[in-house]
Amino acid sequence: MNKAIIGIGSNLEDAKQRVEECCKDVLSMVDEAKFSSIYETEAVGSIPQPNYYNCVGVLATSQTFEELKQKLKDYERLAGRLPEHKSEGKVIIDIDIVVWNTDVIKSTDLSRSYMTIGMDELNISASGF
Repeated sequence: MNKAIIGIGSNLEDAKQRVEECCKDVLSMVDEAKFSSIYETEAVGSIPQPNYYNCVGVLATSQTFEELKQKLKDYERLAGRLPEHKSEGKVIIDIDIVVWNTDVIKSTDLSRSYMTIGMDELNISASGF
């Protein structure tokens, strides 16, 4: 069984609801999942954008990294996310695999509040979950 730590975020209208719905949908894609509460964080980066609602999930799945990543990216597209949204600072829903088994996929994310808040709440680290 593979394990993953994911980050979920949204910064548009109804962002908190979008993240909540996404957690339920992700749960149906994997064998097991546990999520942090949903919390608000300030946007990071140079593009002006609204605050985000975020949460962290810990997943167990029999899928490969590529299979899960594709499912999550398909979910983002079905939710309405377009490539140009990134440069516009619009995030309908964003789902990133930050840790896969023992491999850190997005090391910068691990130090950002949008991940640390949820990881602390779930009492997990990149090396032990």
